[in-house]
Amino acid sequence: MPLLFGKKEPVSENKTFVSLIQLARQDAGFREQILTILSLDRFNRQSALHSITDTMRMQKAPNDLVQALESLASDSVAERALELIKNAY
Repeated sequence: MPLLFGKKEPVSENKTFVSLIQLARQDAGFREQILTILSLDRFNRQSALHSITDTMRMQKAPNDLVQALESLASDSVAERALELIKNAY
C-alpha cells in the first residue's frame, strides 16, 4: 500500500484521503474535476497537482487535505483512486 509522503500511514488509513474519495463519489462537480486530473498522463497530473497544492498552501488550506491531494501524484495511488471513484458508478 502506498505511503503518504514518508509517513508510516498508508493512504487507505488517512481519513482525509478517504474523505476525498467519498466526496468524489458524492459530488458530481468535484468528481468531474478529480477524474480529469487522475486521467492525465503522469507528468501533467503531477504538474496540475503541484499547482493546485501550492495554491492551497498559500490560501492556508488544512495540511491533511493538501497531503491527500499530493498523494495523488503517485502513480499507484492515482490509479487506485481512479478505480475507487469510477467503480462507484
